[in-house]
Amino acid sequence: MNDAKQASPAFGGFLILPLKYDPDRLGRARLEALGEPAPVTTADVNENIKAMFDPASPASVGWGRVLPRQALWASLGCGRAGALKVRSGGREFDFSLEEARLYVFNTRVAFLCLSLTFPSMETLAAICNPGWASSSAAFFRLDEAGQSRAFSLEGWLDGLLGPLGLQKFFDGPSSYLLDAYVYTFTLAPEWFDTLEEMRAITFNLHKMVEPDAPMEDAAEEDIRYVFAARNRDKNAYRWGCCVASQTISYVVADPALDLAAQLAVQAEDGLPVVLLALYEKYTCLRFTELMARLKKGRMKELRELKNLLLNFRAFGTAAPANLSRWHNVKQIFANLLAVNDVEAAVADVSAKLDILAAHQQELEHARSETVINLITLFGIVSILASVLSIVQILSDGNTLIWASTILTTGLLALATAFALRRR
Repeated sequence: MNDAKQASPAFGGFLILPLKYDPDRLGRARLEALGEPAPVTTADVNENIKAMFDPASPASVGWGRVLPRQALWASLGCGRAGALKVRSGGREFDFSLEEARLYVFNTRVAFLCLSLTFPSMETLAAICNPGWASSSAAFFRLDEAGQSRAFSLEGWLDGLLGPLGLQKFFDGPSSYLLDAYVYTFTLAPEWFDTLEEMRAITFNLHKMVEPDAPMEDAAEEDIRYVFAARNRDKNAYRWGCCVASQTISYVVADPALDLAAQLAVQAEDGLPVVLLALYEKYTCLRFTELMARLKKGRMKELRELKNLLLNFRAFGTAAPANLSRWHNVKQIFANLLAVNDVEAAVADVSAKLDILAAHQQELEHARSETVINLITLFGIVSILASVLSIVQILSDGNTLIWASTILTTGLLALATAFALRRR
């Protein structure tokens, strides 16, 4: 089995970059004009979950667009089918950039999913090492003449995302890749006899080392494994994955070793599930930031943010039990929520929402009291002016006016007494 697994020609995956955007700075229409729509049509999730990615649905929380690889290659100046290189630690590795997917959510968070293929896990480790703030990686592209030209990955992403009103999720000089979520997979030509085989491979993929490397340091607390059920006909397993807080790693048995087809399958079936969990996580972080920056007394902004939070809490989250008809898919989603502690983050945002609501009520109460005081002041002035006018009229001594005044006063007294008695 080891020889068969070593025959896998390449690896694939997605670098999922968290982003933020301000809808006031850029209209939704401009973002929606990018590329082609990316509807969720997989049978792995239920219809209500698919509706969450449908911009025409009342239940929509976001939508996706596919950015074609030709456009990405052109923006990079690649002359040879997206052929790229990364240099790190004195070594140089080849990789290819395929299409990208951009998902934008109503809660002012977005994700750029870069599809990559590469010949070894060392390549991915050179490109992206999640959680490490510094990197010695240098990137190169092949131009039309086949010459290697250096380029800045950060500069390219700024140029691609900046005009769209999208920016790094966390401010400051940190890299886009610092908080990237890494979604990887590799193909094996034969099915697996034991779960332990898949566990070892997916853990190594999570560690960004070769699949057949000795499995070491497997005591990480945020590691979860999910496997397919054993096939009765083959008496073997087809796929398994390792879920962690910053990576999800699959191994899939595919006799054809069709990397492009598997990349499309993973984009359609697995990527929406991962994005739903990340959307919940980063929405909580985004709301915390927005509330911290909220200016006191800005009632319109306060009301908009409160409504956004209420909609997210009521309709914007999904429970694993409602996600899919397949137990394995529900397990993967539940593990993604657990290792990222999303439930606690949503509870924290809910507590902040209650504080925000109380703050809004205080501001509205103070504003109402101010209005009432002004009305009372003007009312007193008006009454005094009316009394003076009546006194001036009565001073003329006209009997009809006196009788009308006395009658009106009596009727008002009766109406007041009647109202007090009714109360």
